[in-house]
Amino acid sequence: MPTQFRINGQEIDGRDKVVEWICNGLNKEAILFAEKFGKCLAGRDPEHRKYNALTTSQIRNIYGEVTRMRMKGFDPAAFLLLKPRLVYATSRSGNRTDGSIDFKEVFVRAIDAVLEAEDENEQAQRFERFADFFEAVLAYHRAHGGK
Repeated sequence: MPTQFRINGQEIDGRDKVVEWICNGLNKEAILFAEKFGKCLAGRDPEHRKYNALTTSQIRNIYGEVTRMRMKGFDPAAFLLLKPRLVYATSRSGNRTDGSIDFKEVFVRAIDAVLEAEDENEQAQRFERFADFFEAVLAYHRAHGGK
């Protein structure tokens, strides 16, 4: 499964680990996962040759919204709206690729992890981790030829 990669001798499923990374902080494992996931989403992972790539345009609007929130400050209500935007962006026009499904699964869990924080201060900290993780996946996606 393209959300599972061998990292430091362990099988890591990003759908499960992303919650830990958002709640407790990004670490080397998170960045290694972002690299492998970004490469896979770009359709450049030799282990997943038949994997349908995710296009940058499918996630551009969401990333733009995350960037705006970073500049203006975290707004829980606006952040909550990322979830339906993510679902729409990855499924519109019937273009449901393996990449879009996996991207959606990982990032919906990440959004939930931010919103489940007990107070606004913790939500804001988790949002920053979310934004950093999102940026890392997107950067590796582009670095590996994502279009």
